[in-house]
Amino acid sequence: MKRFLTGCTILLILYVIAYDLKIGTLPQAQPVNAEIQINEKSKRNYKTYQALPGDTLISIVEKLNPDGGFTITQMIKDFKSLNPGVNPENIQLGKTYKFPLYKSA
Repeated sequence: MKRFLTGCTILLILYVIAYDLKIGTLPQAQPVNAEIQINEKSKRNYKTYQALPGDTLISIVEKLNPDGGFTITQMIKDFKSLNPGVNPENIQLGKTYKFPLYKSA
């Protein structure tokens, strides 16, 4: 019985590894559909982006700014200034928001 359970466990682990390598469990990178614009009030560059399933403020800003150059506190503050009245924790699927762009130094 122990050999049977050990064999089943090994087969399950091999299946999970093969599935992860073939299909993957992480979402694949998708091209970013966004427009670069400048906020006239603060002269801050931003991109408009339509939220997709699984998107969060941090994941979107990291997609748009792959070189980094920002802190989480700064990112939240800039998001709130670009989108007045919108809480970054309540980004809704399918809605378009403005996300800040940061230039790495």
